[in-house]
Amino acid sequence: MVGLTVGSIAAVAATTAADGVRETFTWSTPLRHESGLLGQLRRANRELLMSYSVALHAARRGSFAAAALAMSRCAQQIHAVQRLEALKLHPPISRCLASDAETLTTVSSLRREANGLARRFLRLTDGLFGGPRRRMPDVAVTIEADALLKRYLEQKELHLYRFYALVAPAADAAGK
Repeated sequence: MVGLTVGSIAAVAATTAADGVRETFTWSTPLRHESGLLGQLRRANRELLMSYSVALHAARRGSFAAAALAMSRCAQQIHAVQRLEALKLHPPISRCLASDAETLTTVSSLRREANGLARRFLRLTDGLFGGPRRRMPDVAVTIEADALLKRYLEQKELHLYRFYALVAPAADAAGK
């Protein structure tokens, strides 16, 4: 199954905190479509954008400690969203598309591309406002980071979240 890799088995077996609720994921945890998941992910993505905006605003004011804190929060939010997607979004998609190898390959490719954009954003912004530099980064860096973050969020919305919404009836039927 594409939703679970060898590297994520430990994460699936571990407990995760999503919206303050601790839930244990095991091999017997049902893969089900959750009607509120897309709304939850969209809210988390808006908060992610807001954290990045707060970091830029704080840096422009010269408050680099606040900017570094906001960027740290932004990175934590990206990881939390990716964890939630890996545990609750991708497995139902993979299960519903298991008989359609071509579409499943396309979805997997879109997922890898989105995660690659997130990694590039995180590498670019890592330590951007912290450390000894204590100055506003080059405009080109902030423009590139902003473009990466927006492209990451747009790609997920246009492709991955749409697939989840499309497979919802099939996921509900398969879970019964």
